[in-house]
Parts: sequence; structure tokens; C-alpha cells
Amino acid sequence: RQGYWIDRKKAWKELIQDNGESRENLIQKIGKVDKTAGYGKRYDKERIKPNSLSNGVSILDPVLAEIANRWFGIDGGKTFDCFAGDSVFGYVSSYLGNEFTGIELRKEQAELNNDRIKEFSKSKYICDDGQNVLKHIEINSQDLLFSCPPYFDLEVYSDLKNDASNQKEYGNFLKIIEKAFIDSLKCLKDNRFAVITVGDIRDKKGFYRNFISDVKNIFIGNGALLYNEMILIEVLGSLPLRVGRFMKHRKVGKCHQNVLVFYKGDP
Repeated sequence: RQGYWIDRKKAWKELIQDNGESRENLIQKIGKVDKTAGYGKRYDKERIKPNSLSNGVSILDPVLAEIANRWFGIDGGKTFDCFAGDSVFGYVSSYLGNEFTGIELRKEQAELNNDRIKEFSKSKYICDDGQNVLKHIEINSQDLLFSCPPYFDLEVYSDLKNDASNQKEYGNFLKIIEKAFIDSLKCLKDNRFAVITVGDIRDKKGFYRNFISDVKNIFIGNGALLYNEMILIEVLGSLPLRVGRFMKHRKVGKCHQNVLVFYKGDP
């Protein structure tokens, strides 16, 4: 929340010009149609995946993207994301001199992202399911994995059947996340880092699902051990106004995300 971070964030946003346009219309459209689908299908701004909100949709913090590249990548390396989403990480990583590959399920988003990074000839977004990462990226070829995966039903990105955020059951959602991350680890070279930004989500009864631990278990169980864990403090926004309603049910408002750093290899 300090001035130097905020100033740098503004500078990146002016370069990238990503305001989440492709998801804003989707959220408005589905929100009007699907009001009776229950807690997991509401699209009001209180349930949008946190990070950096723009037009009611989440945008990755570009300063976090820069830190991930500078601290855990290598100069002129190959970076990738199996759940690419917005264009922030791809732009930042490419701007810093890396060759980036992003896998993005939604065609509209992939096309928009490619247009934003067209000045970086070596980088690209591929429209496909993140579970198919091995179809597009060679095994042991990448120098940094960065990803901020969907947070189950907190923000639903499409009505596609294979969209992780569109799964009715948490177990099915987790299977998609697991398949994509296991195969992504195969793409990562030895002695390299994976940086995963996650936040926990509540079930319909209000209990946390323990998503952060589930992600840890996926990586640890597949040979990438947890090396660092950082906390990204978020802008408070309207949270102070909303916590009054939350506390009627003894729910404490959350304004952070966990940044998990895994290492594949011998430290």
C-alpha cells in the first residue's frame, strides 16, 4: 500500500492498458440471467476474485508480476502460464526481455492478449485448455512458471464446460487445476521456480475450502517443494463497508492473497 508500489503499479497499467474489458460484459450478462443459481453463481462485486479490481473484474497486480520475473526468473528466459487470464503477466514478462507463452481458454481473451503484446515477437497467447499445456510447450523447456489460477466459483470466466471456474463441484474444479499444474511442472526445467498466486474461497456454508493447501499438495506431491510463501496485501476498496454485514455471521473480511513459490530441483 506504500507510495512506491502504487506509483509503479500505475506506471505499468499505463503501459499495459488492460482493464478487463472482455470479462466485464460476460459478468454483467450472466449476472442478470443467473440470479437464482445460488451462492456459487452470483457475480456481484463482493464475490469477484480479489487482486486488483477494474470494472468489477480482477486484474493481476503488475508489480507482483515484475517481482516474480526479477526475483525468481532468469534474464532472457522462457516463462509461461497455463491459466493466463488477463495480459498483465505476459506483457510484464515480455517487456523485461523474456519469451512468454500463455494458455488461455477463452478465444476473445486470447486474441485481446495477443494484440496487447504484439510488439514482443517471441511471446504469444494460445487459445486452449490449460490441461493441454503439453501440446504447446516442450518438456523441460521453461525457466519460470507463473500462474494465478481460477478460484473455483468466486469469479466465473465463461460458460465453457472445461472451464475450471465453471465447475459445479469443487472436486471437479480441483482435478482440472491438478492436471494443468502437474503437466506444467513437466514443462519446467530442473532448478527453476514456480510462482503461484492463490487465495482461499468459502463454500456455500461459509467455511474455507482450504484451496491454498490443495495447491501446495499438488506441487509438493509432484516434486516441487514449497520454498517461499509471501502475502500480497490488497487495496481495501469497499471492504470496510462490507465487513459490517460479514460480521453478522462472524466472518472476518479478507484482504490478502498467498504467493506460493515452489522449487523444482536441488536448491
